[in-house]
Amino acid sequence: MSAIFYRTARCVPAMLARRMYATKPDVSFQELKQIIHGVGSIPYKLIDVREPHEVAQGKVPSATNIPLGEVAAAFSLPADEFKAKYRIEKPMPNEVTIFYCRSGKRSQDAINQVEKVSPDLVIRNYRGSWLNYSENALDNKPLK
Repeated sequence: MSAIFYRTARCVPAMLARRMYATKPDVSFQELKQIIHGVGSIPYKLIDVREPHEVAQGKVPSATNIPLGEVAAAFSLPADEFKAKYRIEKPMPNEVTIFYCRSGKRSQDAINQVEKVSPDLVIRNYRGSWLNYSENALDNKPLK
């Protein structure tokens, strides 16, 4: 058996297990609303991967914009450079990093990129994304 195959075969189960536990199910509107309003005191970072012209139309409170095209490079930056560029601390493994976009596809693409450069992060997707948030936030749905 070749050394490359052996190393790959040994690493694949570990990578699958890490992904299974590091990436939790999608975030719902209600859960996101509770998180951003401090219900449960969950440390988090909320990342909006839309383009700046889209963000100008509105964003989820406390979100930081990192366009999809910058995501892999951003999460590869040292912590001090990340903070200088995006004005937030770089996401850490002891907090939840939630991604969203307009409808959910780009946020999943961002997650796939970040898992390659920062596999130890706890990453979740607000798949309903901006369309879902703006619709539900206008309805002023109460916290549960």
